[in-house]
Amino acid sequence: MRRSEPKYNSPVEITLKVIGGKWKCVILWWLRQETKHFSELKQLMPDITHKVLTQQLRELEADGLIRRQAHRATASRIEYSLTPYGETIRPIMELMCNWGKAHRPEYRSSFMPLGSLCVLVVSPLAEGDRLLESLEDHGFWAIVVTPKVAIVKLDQLQPNVVIIDTSFVATDGPALMNQIKAVENAQSREILTITLTASKLEDDFLQNVQLCLTRPVQPAEVVAAIANLTH
Repeated sequence: MRRSEPKYNSPVEITLKVIGGKWKCVILWWLRQETKHFSELKQLMPDITHKVLTQQLRELEADGLIRRQAHRATASRIEYSLTPYGETIRPIMELMCNWGKAHRPEYRSSFMPLGSLCVLVVSPLAEGDRLLESLEDHGFWAIVVTPKVAIVKLDQLQPNVVIIDTSFVATDGPALMNQIKAVENAQSREILTITLTASKLEDDFLQNVQLCLTRPVQPAEVVAAIANLTH
């Protein structure tokens, strides 16, 4: 016996059938800027279980909103991205984001109790200052430095988070990552390392960071990533 097609009383029901629930819109929001691996999505949404994330990704793929493909460099790693059809959801994501911020104006200061976190931004001053302003608005203690200063002063500054603009570090990148690892070992703690890159294949040392965000990236996304990864 053939199953009857579901009946809808409004177009809104059709939309909710595809992107409804607690997690699908969040997944689409994180994918709207760049491709992400399963592990990156799990880090950005720490409250979702492995099983539920897998199920939600499969449903979004079945509805044609996202694509699943093997990583170009490492075939065993799977990455997810929006399809052209999924791109049509982008305006809805932006409206939901803006509505949420308007509905909860205290959102900027109550994201998480992050005031005790020190963030080191390794970036050109102009770009770094824009990110610095957003970080400080959310209660972080943040400082923008050059790669060479970061390498020399890392153990003194004792950051909880290091954000690296890979277009700025050039040949200093591997040395900076080695210094981060050395400080982690010496102080018996982990430093959350996030890179802002033009491509996830940009440098080999990117394999050693917790999260790569592909430019262009909004300061709010960086703040959200830090909040989720330090949750």
